[in-house]
Amino acid sequence: MRSELGLGVLAAGLGAGVMFLLDPRGGRRRRALLRDKGYSLARQATSAIDKTSRDMKNRVHGTIVNIRAGHPLRGKPALLNSNWPPAIRLMAGTAGGLMTIAGAAKGGPVGKTLSGIGIGTLAFAATNFSIRDLFRRVSRAGETQMPEQPRGSIEGSSRVRTGTRNAV
Repeated sequence: MRSELGLGVLAAGLGAGVMFLLDPRGGRRRRALLRDKGYSLARQATSAIDKTSRDMKNRVHGTIVNIRAGHPLRGKPALLNSNWPPAIRLMAGTAGGLMTIAGAAKGGPVGKTLSGIGIGTLAFAATNFSIRDLFRRVSRAGETQMPEQPRGSIEGSSRVRTGTRNAV
């Protein structure tokens, strides 16, 4: 029953779309607009792919030069920095989305792990949050820290003076 209903809705939507584009009065304008939008999207995608490939090529070249010079750890890897370039954010977001979908399709513990990694990657790409900062926060949260004593307090005293009255 559900598959028949879904198929009916899909067929109705497809029919309405065909009618919209083949309309004798406004169809020609709509088709031209759709074609122009498609060309524009293809041109933007080509430009983004070109920028991304040049950016990655330059980063690899810089890494190779640093390694040959004998100081490979001089610079920080760009993927660990905050403020990722748009090209890297696009690539990371796309990879994260694909990993999430693949993990959901696979199922089981491997699929859940893959989906978790994909969601994390997608979130980092969307928020432009520094992975280094995240690792620092996680490592600090794992450490057990003693709370600091307020100023003017005496260790072992049962009463500590704070900014409020009659505080015990």
